[in-house]
Amino acid sequence: MQAVTEWFRSAFAKSAHTPRVSGGVMAYEILVEGREPIEAWSVCTICLQVDRTASVRRRRWRCSDCSSIGDLQRPLPEYLDEHSIDTLDKDLKEWGNAKGVRAAYKMLKSARFKCLITLNRRRQPGAAEG
Repeated sequence: MQAVTEWFRSAFAKSAHTPRVSGGVMAYEILVEGREPIEAWSVCTICLQVDRTASVRRRRWRCSDCSSIGDLQRPLPEYLDEHSIDTLDKDLKEWGNAKGVRAAYKMLKSARFKCLITLNRRRQPGAAEG
């Protein structure tokens, strides 16, 4: 788990759009480390940024990364139910082959895909807790 956290920190450290919550802690870091339940979070279906569901429900809320409207946010557990590990892995590979995307954004969204895969693996029956 420590290796995932360190990789995540290094991947996001290079981005100007690092999603942070209180105290400068990164949103995906909270989820990957299991500090909060995923049920309290939503994911942007455009850029894959996560945010607490309570903040997404505010009037006229927009994603701070891609400016999509709140209607494009999905509860994280629901999103993971609809996107299997295989689907997320396939999407990650397709994203890696995308042309004409800034390298920093490509790396950021790739890191988000990897975090979603990690979270989805953890939800699988028989997955080791921790």
